[in-house]
Amino acid sequence: MKMTVDAEPRELVLRDFEAHAASGRAQIEEMRQGTATYKGVPIKFGYLPKYFSEEGFAKLKSDLEQAWRILVRVIEEYLDKADYRELFGFSPELEEMILHRPAYSTLLPVCRLDIFLNEETGDFKFCEFNADGSSAMNENAELYRTYRNTLLYRQMDERYEQYMFELFDSWAETFLRIYAEGQGQGRQETDKAALPAVAVVDFLEKGSSAAEFTAFRQAFERAGCRAYVAEIRDMSFEDGRLLTGEGHPVDAVYRRAVTSDILAHREEVRPFLEAVCGRKVCLIGDFCTQVVHDKVLFRILHHARTAAFLSAEDRAFIEAHVPFTAMLTREIAERADVRKNREKWIIKPRDSYGAHGIYPGRLCTEEEWLQQLDAHADTDYILQEFVTPYRTENIYFGPASAKTPAAGQENLGEDSLPQWQSFSNMTGVYLYGGRVAGIYSRASVTPIISVEGDEHEMTSIVLKKRSL
Repeated sequence: MKMTVDAEPRELVLRDFEAHAASGRAQIEEMRQGTATYKGVPIKFGYLPKYFSEEGFAKLKSDLEQAWRILVRVIEEYLDKADYRELFGFSPELEEMILHRPAYSTLLPVCRLDIFLNEETGDFKFCEFNADGSSAMNENAELYRTYRNTLLYRQMDERYEQYMFELFDSWAETFLRIYAEGQGQGRQETDKAALPAVAVVDFLEKGSSAAEFTAFRQAFERAGCRAYVAEIRDMSFEDGRLLTGEGHPVDAVYRRAVTSDILAHREEVRPFLEAVCGRKVCLIGDFCTQVVHDKVLFRILHHARTAAFLSAEDRAFIEAHVPFTAMLTREIAERADVRKNREKWIIKPRDSYGAHGIYPGRLCTEEEWLQQLDAHADTDYILQEFVTPYRTENIYFGPASAKTPAAGQENLGEDSLPQWQSFSNMTGVYLYGGRVAGIYSRASVTPIISVEGDEHEMTSIVLKKRSL
């Protein structure tokens, strides 16, 4: 099944290239005036959105919601069975945090599952599972906002109904439904019918962008809540209430701080942990989501112990979509097929984010590959089957430099030389409460799609053919 529509929009651009180039430059300038930045630099993006057909999106939705159900079943098994927990090898401190089971049943409230999607066939392999720290919702919103002003949007709108995803109010709605199911743990009995005071919590210097946190705060406020963005290290726990650094009482937390960062700073966030462990605040999501975030899960999904509690359909799903993964032990690092066939493999830290510490064999020399194998053996790294990303053509109408310069440092006009380029693609699928809520499309000229590299984002659209 062809998942996307790409020939038609490319033809529209080629038919009137100069007009589309002007439209693309105007969109870049509009994005520069917006809030979609990474480390203060405006994001780069392909002019052509990722257009999903109705049928393609329906298949993606069905597949990724099945994946979500499998992941929740794994979390349940971890919480319930000590022998299964042993497979993960978590530290006693982390295991204790994970076993703090929330009062609500939605054990994986929010996630973004990143996949390498073959747009010709609909087949895919997972890249990683992101849980509470899932981000880039603001980039999506800004791309939608500016795309609506492009010539391509107007031309495609004559032919299709274009569905765009809303990721802020929909999350506030899901969050409050989960909170209500948990019966407002941490609140006074007389206040349980009231809407909670909500804090969006992170180590703020690590957060994706202040604009994204502000947008979530505003979504909670539109839903009727008092809402705050809180630095987790500044929070206090007094008289049975968790307080922001400014002294605002909090009833529910939207946790953006990833578990590994919390563990690394556990003494600095002691008040936050006391409130959570004492069930004086409702944590969405709770620490049990770490079971999904840690990349060791890729290995465990193929384990016989996991197969024992999954259906035949779910086992077949894992076999088709989860790449082979092993802990990078010294024994694995010494295997001849690993050392001699570097193009087949990639090395990753088991618990990290932002594509840090990743070494694909095909981008290493033979000597570099052997050095990385030896350096990272027995150091909490994984070895994983390398999945070649699906490639498509797109065009960026800004400067041809690898990094987008700051505003005012270049001319976006005649001295730009936009070229069609072939990009490796990655598709991220957001799920809120187990339902697909949106898509995050990005691409790179290299096989590694990372915001630290030459990443371009794309607007994600679902098309429905207009009736004649």
